Amino acid sequence: MDTEKLKALMCSIETGSLSAAAEKLGYTPSGISRSIAALEEMFGFSLLLRGKNGVSATAECEGLLSDIRNMLHMEEQLMQRAAMTRGVEQGSVTAGTAYPFYNEFLAERIVSFRQKHPGIEIRLVEGTSSQLVGMLNQHLLDICIVSKREIIPVFEPIVKDSIIAWVPPGHPAVSKGRITLKDLEKENYIQIYPGRETDNSIFLQKKKLKVNVCAETSDIYAAYSMVESGLGIALVNAMLASKWQGKAVALPLDCDSSVEIGLAHHRPEETSPAAAAFLEYIREGLEKADE
Repeated sequence: MDTEKLKALMCSIETGSLSAAAEKLGYTPSGISRSIAALEEMFGFSLLLRGKNGVSATAECEGLLSDIRNMLHMEEQLMQRAAMTRGVEQGSVTAGTAYPFYNEFLAERIVSFRQKHPGIEIRLVEGTSSQLVGMLNQHLLDICIVSKREIIPVFEPIVKDSIIAWVPPGHPAVSKGRITLKDLEKENYIQIYPGRETDNSIFLQKKKLKVNVCAETSDIYAAYSMVESGLGIALVNAMLASKWQGKAVALPLDCDSSVEIGLAHHRPEETSPAAAAFLEYIREGLEKADE
């Protein structure tokens, strides 16, 4: 099967545009259209829904995406191994982190790695732990630093974090030095990343807590500002809270709220040579940081 046509299809779906896919892959829009038409003829059904706002996968196409991603991932592995056999390093690695705390570390590792391996391209993405783990399992990501989830292929613990509460200055809980689960149910609650599975939402679900959501935001700065202004309280990872300086107060909870953060990646047999090399480089950096 011509994997270039599959790449054209996947790029069209990811960008939502035939023109954007053509520009990204170095083709003409008509060339992308012909590639997808050839695939549709081979499969026997339509693959894309075309509308004013762009293109998206049909229901039939959605059922193929996992297999297509696996096929393209295997091709990438094959080409990288062939390049290594020729004595040439090439390929790409996509890494991610759910914690801005590690951005500086990863940036330093990428720069240093690229100096030694200029033929390997590194891409860095951000998202929640659950989002990144989902991308990892779809082979859209090679390595990520996330909190532990049940569906991670390989998880290497790095550090123990915890969920803490941001409360407004002058809040009664400040004098107590902690906030209780009963407080959480009584207070106005600012929800961060609404509708997404996060460490916070998992904690609330595990503790069977019902909170009074008064505001929602996907911006940590906005959440902090709302707490600081007295609108309500918010839950956040202690690692993230350590980066903020202001009037809002970070308080521990009166129960176990531990979160295990680690390095998530594929099993060795599913890891490309380039990803394996970068993974080892990250491990070395983490070991040095612990010294």
